[in-house]
Amino acid sequence: MSPDNPQFLVVGEILKPFGYRGEVKVRVISDYPKHLLKHKTVYLGTPPRAFQVERARFHANYILMKFVGCDSDTSVAKLRGEIVHIPIEEAAKLKKNQYYHHQIIGLNVVTTNGETLGAVAEILETGANDVYLVRTPDSKEILVPAIKSVVKKIDLDAKTLTIELMPGLIE
Repeated sequence: MSPDNPQFLVVGEILKPFGYRGEVKVRVISDYPKHLLKHKTVYLGTPPRAFQVERARFHANYILMKFVGCDSDTSVAKLRGEIVHIPIEEAAKLKKNQYYHHQIIGLNVVTTNGETLGAVAEILETGANDVYLVRTPDSKEILVPAIKSVVKKIDLDAKTLTIELMPGLIE
């Protein structure tokens, strides 16, 4: 699985068994938790292994999942800490101008004046807005807020992210 072309998206993490009938408590790592309830198969671990979902439901801010063939707390105890994946082609469809992190990471960052700054190396989630960590060719880091006044264009085909430089953005 290449980071440039992932086959799976991370959507959750198994925290612990829930009850004694084989359910697990899943922390959702997705902006579309309802979409996760629709999956009949999820993939756990690295490399991802298929698990058939018998049922799934919300419980507070978590999802409880029951896998086919896992009928006791001891049968799912070994799944604690496993990462839950879904195939990328089954991911929720995003609205216009929304992107998954794997689509943004690696994009070449250029200014509206045509100056190349580097590539997006990481996305920091701050709560208010995401921040793109751009690594320059000389290994310096630039923090670019992912807001409309700064990010002017994302072109996935050209693999570029065009930004308007703000005062103080680059020292």
